Amino acid sequence: MNRLKDINWNHLYCFYEVAKAQSLKLGAKSLGAAPSTISEQIKKLEDKFSKKLFNRSSKGLTLTNDGLKLFERTKSIFEEGSKLLEEISDDSVGGYPVKIGIDETLSYDLANEFASQYWDYYTHYGTVNTVRQSEHETLIENLIQGNIDWGISAKMPQRKSLSCAEIGSFEIVFCCSDELYNKFKNKYDILSNIPFALTNLDESVVKLIDQYLRQNGVVPKERIFSDHDGFLQKLCQRGRCVMCLPKNPLEDYAGLKTFSLKGDFKITLYAIWKKSDEGLISIAKLKELIESNLSNIPIRYEDVDLQIEVSEVTEELLKK
Repeated sequence: MNRLKDINWNHLYCFYEVAKAQSLKLGAKSLGAAPSTISEQIKKLEDKFSKKLFNRSSKGLTLTNDGLKLFERTKSIFEEGSKLLEEISDDSVGGYPVKIGIDETLSYDLANEFASQYWDYYTHYGTVNTVRQSEHETLIENLIQGNIDWGISAKMPQRKSLSCAEIGSFEIVFCCSDELYNKFKNKYDILSNIPFALTNLDESVVKLIDQYLRQNGVVPKERIFSDHDGFLQKLCQRGRCVMCLPKNPLEDYAGLKTFSLKGDFKITLYAIWKKSDEGLISIAKLKELIESNLSNIPIRYEDVDLQIEVSEVTEELLKK
């Protein structure tokens, strides 16, 4: 084969569906064809490549090394093909994973909760993956370049090609050791005189923290930064620094005293996506989640059977 037209793309797609399902029977079912027909088309593909793509045994099919290489290539081809079909038609095709970029901010709990709820909205069409973004501009650039499908950030985008919507907000509290807190007459003096610790967050979040401190007349004498939140919490528990954390009523922050200053200190989180992707089911499901009452989790959020159904697990694999 010297040119792309020399390959039968239908045979290649049949291989992809069988390899993805790890079963000739399930692959044939998704293709709407008889297993014998699909088996014959895969054999023709193997003859065309002069490569063995599957090991065949009484236990079923397993990919050979050449089959694994081919599957990785065809995976990206047909996942992009599914997106192409969704962009030029009104059909919800799916069949591709979604990658969510999440700003490295204090928003872990809220962002993770939202992303995990999104899983239930999108799970019929593919899987959901998350990747850490070092700062807001990195997230935006990866979104524009197509390296991520949509993102979560504490800052609204400025690009006209992007859309965003608020997905929630979280309250920030300050904390230090109980012993250190009890040493001071005034909590404002703790923040002014004890080293103030920050993780290397998105710059926009650091600016919001600085602004809030200034509004309360607080200027820390010394600041420390770290990439490791756990390291700062250890220092804080030992009375070596003060830090801020997202308020979580379900967490007791063992060994730490939490406190607030005047006025609510909340940070808003936004979901961000490309306007040009609004024809994709991945973005349609994102907007569906946003437009729903975000205080209500999906009906089947804690239903284990949902994933078993979506994964098309056969009855013989399950306990009676």
